[in-house]
Amino acid sequence: MLHSTGLTALLTLGLLAKRVVAVPTSTPRSDPSVSCVLVSSISSVLLSVLEISWGGCGSFGINTTDPNLQCGYLEVPMDYHDSSAGNARLAVIKYAATAKKLGTIFFNPGGPGDSGLETIAIFGPVFGQGFQGAFDVVSWDPRGVGQTFPGEVYCFNNTEEDAGFWEHTPVTYINETIAGQFDKRDLDELYSQVDLTERKFKQFAAHCLSGPVAPYFKYLGTSSTVRDLVSLGDAIVGKGEPIDYWGVSYGTVLGFNFLNMFPERAGHVTLDGVVDPTAWTSYKVTSDTAVLLRLSLADVEKTYSGLADGCAKAGRAGCKLIEFTGDNASGDDVKTLLDYAHDVIAWLFGLLYSPATWSHDVNNYIYDVVALALQASRAYNITVPGGHKYNVPSSNTTINQSFLSLASVASSPNLTSYTSMAISGADNFNDDNTKIKDIFDIIVDTTREVTPTCKYTSSGWPVRSVERLPPYTPKELKTPVLVIGNTADPITPLPGAKSVAKLLGNNAFLVEQLGFGHTSLAQASSCTLDIIRDYFANSVLPQERSTQCPVDDPDLFPALN
Repeated sequence: MLHSTGLTALLTLGLLAKRVVAVPTSTPRSDPSVSCVLVSSISSVLLSVLEISWGGCGSFGINTTDPNLQCGYLEVPMDYHDSSAGNARLAVIKYAATAKKLGTIFFNPGGPGDSGLETIAIFGPVFGQGFQGAFDVVSWDPRGVGQTFPGEVYCFNNTEEDAGFWEHTPVTYINETIAGQFDKRDLDELYSQVDLTERKFKQFAAHCLSGPVAPYFKYLGTSSTVRDLVSLGDAIVGKGEPIDYWGVSYGTVLGFNFLNMFPERAGHVTLDGVVDPTAWTSYKVTSDTAVLLRLSLADVEKTYSGLADGCAKAGRAGCKLIEFTGDNASGDDVKTLLDYAHDVIAWLFGLLYSPATWSHDVNNYIYDVVALALQASRAYNITVPGGHKYNVPSSNTTINQSFLSLASVASSPNLTSYTSMAISGADNFNDDNTKIKDIFDIIVDTTREVTPTCKYTSSGWPVRSVERLPPYTPKELKTPVLVIGNTADPITPLPGAKSVAKLLGNNAFLVEQLGFGHTSLAQASSCTLDIIRDYFANSVLPQERSTQCPVDDPDLFPALN
């Protein structure tokens, strides 16, 4: 359903952010006077339904000489309930089995809006090794993404125009306000912008709807992508055959709704880093926004403490921040230091996803930012809150400016993609009466009561999908589902996995990976990998309904050299 009037505001989390993407100069563009453009690489030759002609990936923007990577297109109905809508075209990638083939695993990397082509192009060999070459691993660019048609959703001609549109609105400074944890001056400034922000989001909606591609927006959304997954299964493993699927992050929303809509097609299904699916499918701003936001951010502080405790445990040998706090610092001391350099907090949320990079990022970029903050406090005689005495570096510090940029503002061919917002908005059960003040209230309350260590982007999206996600009803599955969650995941916390396992009942086995970060892929665990591999290859499940798996290397701050 198209909402041409009123504001439809969607509060997007870390997994629902706009992206800056590079567009090849040879890619067709709409007239530059049009403010909403969508880029796709549709060739003039259309393939028949349910047929993929596999070939090289060069024409799909993937530079590789790996012979195991193959790409192709699959033409599917734009609207599965209305043939007059024409066809969509899915860009598909396969990392072929290198040993005796046992089957095909369909993988979705999440987002929404992440490219399956880019993921498999980079990590295909890793999947191949993990599954001992026994499976074809297939992924695709979902609608609104990359090389698929409809492709990336753009609402501005370049990132400069995008940045200029949002300049001097809370969209550009709300992360700094959150990092400061909302003192009275921050709150007064934030709420003084309510009317301006309301107008801006209405203008934003009109901006996106003014282009010739707006009619495609209603064909985005999870329901259509679930049906696309089934079409891919028909084309690749055979019509009516079981579909083996592994989804991470938002890919668990896709996977859960696949189980709900097509239980008879479910083969081996793994849901890894679980978004609470009932909150997603019943999502309404305002009440459910608060619930979904609190559910999603429940383990941010636990993950943040893992980083701070790891730094403190490593000492100077592994974490340079101890130069500022002094030896014998605790994890709380490290957090207090980072809280003081409050600009760090907005960045930390993204860092919490990937513990494998904590040592590098903390000892380089974060160290430099904290050093600058401490130098400024000395230069301007600023009293450090709480009276903490830190060792201030004597020499001036320089910072990698590309890291400091919250968004890379560049002229075309770089564009800001709003695909995540379009897909999430298409699924949204929100009405037209949402007020920006309600969104601000939710952000402030969550920041105070759950965590300030996160980033928010508030976005309005004016179009709903032609097919809404159905409510969940219990199903009997031929093969139990493997549900995986980390002990401390900053955006899809363990309770989401436990909730899904409880909903699925005897159809689910739960694995808790005893580590940090987003999804089980954030830290290596031979235990988890063995379970996943045995599940797909041999239909073997853990002996217990709930299993805990340690990570292979819990030392997140190894000694520096």
